Amino acid sequence: MADHAHSEGHDEHTGHGSHHVFDAATLKKTFAILVGLTILTVVLALWERGFANVFGLELTYPALPVGFLSVPLALGIAATKVYWVASRFMGLKFETTKTNTLVFLGSTAFLLVFFGFTFLDFAFRGTFEELSAVPTDVLEEEALQAQETEAEIAEEFEAVPLVRETPDADLFGAPETDAAGSQALDAAVTTPSETATE
Repeated sequence: MADHAHSEGHDEHTGHGSHHVFDAATLKKTFAILVGLTILTVVLALWERGFANVFGLELTYPALPVGFLSVPLALGIAATKVYWVASRFMGLKFETTKTNTLVFLGSTAFLLVFFGFTFLDFAFRGTFEELSAVPTDVLEEEALQAQETEAEIAEEFEAVPLVRETPDADLFGAPETDAAGSQALDAAVTTPSETATE
């Protein structure tokens, strides 16, 4: 009796009240729902693939064409399981102050934002054409391939000089070797400054 009076006085003193205690039937029901949802997740995953390997036995069957709904279905089942765990096992359904519920909802909102930005990065990764979206290792590999290609085709595009050191005999005739020809050549090459000094 003294213990009972002490516990009541303690509850009134701290303002906490008692924790809600579930009966066995509610706990069994929650456990059955969670196990059922887990089995549903596995069945949907295997059904979507169209084949399964169970203890070495390979099974093939018509695949479930869910397409882009695969991830939303899996997340919906997971969210349902989160609800049952949070509301029953964590006691959020019977909470009076709602502080834990607020923390739980804030954490859930943060998780949704995290998944949302991750999805945006993953879903639209192939749509960017800017150079900044290309990883540096890909750029370095492309530069290396360009250098190798340049080295392979360098001989084919080797520059031929336009002016030869010796004139082409077929076009200009044989060069003159006598003294008169060399004097005429020297006279043609004489600069105006040389003529002015004479």
